[in-house]
Formats: sequence, C-alpha cells, structure tokens
Amino acid sequence: MKKIIIPLVILVLVLGGGFFVYKSGILGSKLPTSDDSSEIYVMSLSDIMGEGDNYTPDVFMGIVEGQESTSITKSSDRELNQVLVSEGDVVEVGTPLFNYKTEKLEAENVQYGFDIEGYNLNIADYTRQIEKLQSEIDKIKGETDKDKTDREDKANQINGLTTDIAIANNSIEQTNAKIAENNKKINNSTVTSPVAGTITKIADDTNPYTTDGSFITILASKEMRVKGQINEQNVWAINVDEPVILRSRVDSSQTWTGTITKIDTESKQENTNNNYGNNSSDSTSTKYPFYITLDDSEGLMMGQHLYIEIGQAASSDVDFSNGTYLYDYYIAYDEDGNPFVWAAKDGRLVKNKIELGDYYEEQMVYSVKGIDKDTLIAYPMDDFTEGMKAVSSFEGE
Repeated sequence: MKKIIIPLVILVLVLGGGFFVYKSGILGSKLPTSDDSSEIYVMSLSDIMGEGDNYTPDVFMGIVEGQESTSITKSSDRELNQVLVSEGDVVEVGTPLFNYKTEKLEAENVQYGFDIEGYNLNIADYTRQIEKLQSEIDKIKGETDKDKTDREDKANQINGLTTDIAIANNSIEQTNAKIAENNKKINNSTVTSPVAGTITKIADDTNPYTTDGSFITILASKEMRVKGQINEQNVWAINVDEPVILRSRVDSSQTWTGTITKIDTESKQENTNNNYGNNSSDSTSTKYPFYITLDDSEGLMMGQHLYIEIGQAASSDVDFSNGTYLYDYYIAYDEDGNPFVWAAKDGRLVKNKIELGDYYEEQMVYSVKGIDKDTLIAYPMDDFTEGMKAVSSFEGE
C-alpha cells in the first residue's frame, strides 16, 4: 500500500516553473507563451503522486561501497626518487608515500648563488663608475659649449649606469625568488598521505596512470558508505545532511540509518539500466550519484544492495492508495473560482474541469473527480493558453 511522501512537495515547489520545456531542450529557460514554438511538459497523475512504478521519489536503490578514494598525483616536472609504500599497505595521515630527487634543485641553487655574486660585482663596478663620473662633472667649472657637452655626456652615462644597477637588483630579486622556490621543493620533497586508509593502486610501467593522472590511490578507512542514483527530474528532492533509512532488500526488518553527505551533480551519467536509482521506465534520463555516510555499518557487506528511504518521518497515516488525489498546487481556478487542471488532450493543453473533495492539509492534497490516474497534467503557469503543445518527455533525451 503506497503513500504520498512530503519530499515530493519540496520537489515540485522547487521545480515549480520548470515543468515546461522549449524545443531547445533547456528546462525552464523562460516563461512559456502562446507561441507555437513552446512545448509544455506534462506528467501523468500517477507519476505526480508517486503511485506509478516509474516515479517513487521517496525510495531509491543503493549499493554498499568503500568510502571515497583519494588520488595522489605526481609532479610531471620533478624526478621520482623512491616510492615508500606498496599496494595493500595501511597508512595514516602523514605517512610518507614517495619522494623526489633534489640533487638538480640543489645544483641550481649553487649556480643561482654564483649569478647573484656576479650581479653584486656588477653593481659595485657601476657604483664606482658613477662616483668617478660625478667627480669629473664636479671638476668642470667652465660654461663653454665644450664644458656643457661634457657635463651632459657624463650625466647621461650616470643615468645609464643607474638603470644598469636597477636591472641588476631586479635580477637579484628574481634569482632569490627562484632559490626560495627550489628550497620549498627541497623541503617538501617527501609526499605524505592526507588521509588514513589502504593503498589500492600505485602507477608504474606495468600498472599505468589512470585517466585523471593519479599516481597513488588510497581507499579511506572510514568504514563503508552507500551510493545511490537520482534522476534529473527529482534531483532537487534530496538534500545534503538529510537523514535516511537504509533497508535490506532481502529482509525488510533489517534497517540502518545514515545521512546524505554528497550529491554529485557534476558527474552525470546516462541511464544504463543498472541497479541504482528508482524504477524509472525512462531509459534515457540523466542520473546523478549521491552518497550516504552510515551511522553504523554493522551487518552490511561490500556490494550489498539496499533500499534508500528518504523523508520517511514525514509519511502520512492517510491511505491514498484508493481514489484519485492531487496536490493543491496543481489546481488552477477560472474567473468564477471554478477549479480545473491544465491537461493534455491530443497533444495540446486544455482546461480540464475537476470537482474537489476532501482536503488533507498536512499533505496539501485534495481528493478530486473529473480526472483519472492516466490524465497528463502540467504544473499551472499564468501564461498558459489552451492549444499550446504538450509533451510528456524531453527532446534530446
């Protein structure tokens, strides 16, 4: 016996104006108009109310896996000296993993020291030349054209030497920065583990780098987590830090608790009919992985499949499995206050009059007459007009 779960309320309110789509395939890019190019997205009443097999926003399927892996990369411009761990080793935070050779950097610093010494010798020479030229200028007392030319020529030489000193000082500053950078690399030539866990892979000639360039992979030892998948239509129905119940698919009396700690919307995956996510018949919808940290993993096994129950504390004691029900925010009213829904008929939007029955305030649900569970309905918008094109799937999916 299925019940309507409150998280769907959050989903629809968040996506609200997003239940329409344009031929460009972009969801909710702008408000629809009566233009023929607009396509309004509609869903069956059973899908909206979570009663169909293809839309159960409160229950997902998940699999038990190890905690998130940490990838350690190796600098491409440094030469590896020694790997200090092996695959299978258990490491703690700060455990040395590998180190780089430092001889080349140390030799560079020696040469940089010679360069700085040369710059200082040049500066000393430039300073002596300036002092000599200034002394010669002071000795010129006359105001003949030759005297003026000599003074001007020596002044220009002083300006040139002053510029040379500034260039040499800048070169010293840059060389010191190179030495500091090399010293930093020398002092950090040993790479340590940022997490506690187990070394699962070390790249070498026979075990090459992964596509992301990781050199050493560490599986964190914070026990296990559960991975689920959610589709693009209801991804906003779950939240980080939201508590969940994990239920055994074999024995429904076995449960565990946990918290959603990550929703990875950056790693979209095309549906490939795997064992994750809700039982959607839409084989082309995009899926996003999300992860649950367990409060206690006792009794769980790696690879075990579980049901992930979202928002179960909000479940209603009212039985909605019989009859026809609809969320109140799907109901529109005409100028006379008569209720209707925007329904699809022959691929076009029409006003479908309905009759309202009992109202369940906690669930924001009306019992209704005038539609059935197969009726295709759109989330109401002010700009809707009868005759607009209605679609029940997204183009390009």
